[in-house]
Amino acid sequence: MLVARGVDEEARQLQKQGALDLWLSCQGQEAAQVGSALAVGAEPTVFPAYREHAVALLRGVAPEELVAQWAGRTFCGWDPRRLRFFPYTLVLAAQTLHGVGYSIGQRLQGLEDFVVVYIGDGATSEGDMSEAMNLAAVESASVLFVCQNNGWAISKPAEEQMRTSLAERARGFGIESARVPGQDPEAVFAACSKAAAHVREQRAPYLVEIPVARIHGHSTSDAQEVYRSREDIAQAKAADPVSAYAARLSGLGLVDSAWFDAVDAEVRELRERLMKEYA
Repeated sequence: MLVARGVDEEARQLQKQGALDLWLSCQGQEAAQVGSALAVGAEPTVFPAYREHAVALLRGVAPEELVAQWAGRTFCGWDPRRLRFFPYTLVLAAQTLHGVGYSIGQRLQGLEDFVVVYIGDGATSEGDMSEAMNLAAVESASVLFVCQNNGWAISKPAEEQMRTSLAERARGFGIESARVPGQDPEAVFAACSKAAAHVREQRAPYLVEIPVARIHGHSTSDAQEVYRSREDIAQAKAADPVSAYAARLSGLGLVDSAWFDAVDAEVRELRERLMKEYA
């Protein structure tokens, strides 16, 4: 979580300097990403949206490779088949059908493949998402949908997008689901471990909805202060899962200052590499 935060911070600075064309921050969503990615393990094929930076780093994507696409240097900076982590998808919800189709295609070839599809709450309002959930349910596709619901589809608040939670909507398609807060990576890990077991054992889809806080705007091109109140932004920053979990582990005596210093040194080295490569 700390490494992802550091890479995210440096990428935001690089975008401000003109080195990157765009950047979509994952700040506030690190616990949801790390908890879910560790729960499913390295074997499932992941179809991300466009801000799953912590998941990418856990899958072995180097920071330079992650940033390359946002600098317009490459379509995808890493080998998606080797890492089992496909390119980011900027077209909302397109990856949902890609993931379901991939799972069904693998099964037809006799290759049972567990697929994880990451989406945001805004993408769930697209028709592709409904089609993907229905197809996954009807075909019993081995797909785990992970929705990080940060409460905003750019400037559209969640209460203006939907009248039920996404977890409830999934059940209407015949998909088992759960809803778990996204501030605690351990709670996310537990919920996603249960979900992964369901997909593997039942060979059926499952959806986990994870409410998270969006600390920054939708992207570096979005001035969230225009449509979000100061209080709302302050609450999101106060719910920062990275600082909260660091304080919790420290308070329990599970990590000490030497451990944090070592991580800080690693993050500084990563940030310096990115700065030299792209600044």
